[in-house]
Amino acid sequence: MKHLIICIPLIIVLALSSCMQGEKPMRISSWVSSPAETKMFRNTLDSFTIAHPEIVFDFEPIPGNYSEKLQLMLGTNTGPDLFFLKGYLAPSYISFDILEPINYYIEADSSINLDDFFPPLLDAFNKDGIQYGLPKDFAPYVLFYNKAMFKEAQLDSMPKNWEELEYFAQQLTKDKDNDGKTDQFGLVIEPSTEMLMPFVYQNEGSFQSADGKLGITDPSFIEALEFYYGLYQKGLATIPTDVGQGWNGDTFGREQAAMCFSGGWLIPFLKLSYPDVDWGVAPLPMGKTKATVAFTTAFAMPKSSKFKNDAWQMMNYLTGPKGMKIWTQQGLALPSRKSVAEKNGFYDDPVYSVFMESAEYASTLQVEISERGFEEISVALQAIFFTGKKPLEAMENIKPRIEKYSLR
Repeated sequence: MKHLIICIPLIIVLALSSCMQGEKPMRISSWVSSPAETKMFRNTLDSFTIAHPEIVFDFEPIPGNYSEKLQLMLGTNTGPDLFFLKGYLAPSYISFDILEPINYYIEADSSINLDDFFPPLLDAFNKDGIQYGLPKDFAPYVLFYNKAMFKEAQLDSMPKNWEELEYFAQQLTKDKDNDGKTDQFGLVIEPSTEMLMPFVYQNEGSFQSADGKLGITDPSFIEALEFYYGLYQKGLATIPTDVGQGWNGDTFGREQAAMCFSGGWLIPFLKLSYPDVDWGVAPLPMGKTKATVAFTTAFAMPKSSKFKNDAWQMMNYLTGPKGMKIWTQQGLALPSRKSVAEKNGFYDDPVYSVFMESAEYASTLQVEISERGFEEISVALQAIFFTGKKPLEAMENIKPRIEKYSLR
């Protein structure tokens, strides 16, 4: 009876503890871009569970308007304990002082080798020596091209510079049924800042300088924009909506355009949706210099988390050699660790080696303005493409509105 009396409170405590853990486990969130990506991420999380069965968590993907919903949750202390953080938005999250610095965790674990990460990707989540996240992957823009269309146009090489890109686009733009309308374009582009910026960097321009000054009205930026828009204005490039598509991947996959700019995410999409299209990849044609944009995403945790140690264990695993290898082995995104890229065979692969080559001169796009301010430039780009407004005029008009969202 004495043993029973002693055990009853213990049983109650364990039951209550289990109940509490069941009600409020650690939460991890990601965006939802495609069923294939969500499935791959779930598989990676399953591998973490096998490695750390003691850590209980809920996976809560956020469909649609990911950044807006995440910011609202973090602002009301209801955010997940671990989440995807876009590289270009990292400065704004850091400035809001809502992210947990992870230097302590890194320094306490002697097995972590930060030198294995590509430096620009790690730096995207660092300010003044303080690390706020670890990059899980990256994806640089490269040139996708339709091999059959190139062969038909008797093009047996890749465009190496802007002049050649325009020439190739001319040769690949066709009215195939002779009805007076173009039905095959040389290129598909989008009125988006992300797709424009490789040309800006190639022209030695910037969106925002190191001291926070907007560069969108500088000659180097305007020249790049004029070339980029000029491809569309001359009828050598189309935008997806002009041909009834939602994004450049479908336009390219449906063979309405012979070339497009994209990242590794396009590869599984083409294999699944357009398996009969014979495509290849090449580095982006260069301007004054070689350049491309590398998009990167990190795992980060908020200061408000009650599960910081568990969140760190998961972050460390998912960005470590084992977790990253599982996540990136299908090529949806590339490893942010050099050693994992080697183990996955990406340096020797005829397709992925182009991405790895591009990583050597890629820049991460980062802005010290709020996401709302960053989105304002899309308004200006759409005015250019849809109403024919002059590039310089559009940028001059939008600049004061963007400056209102400066984080400096």
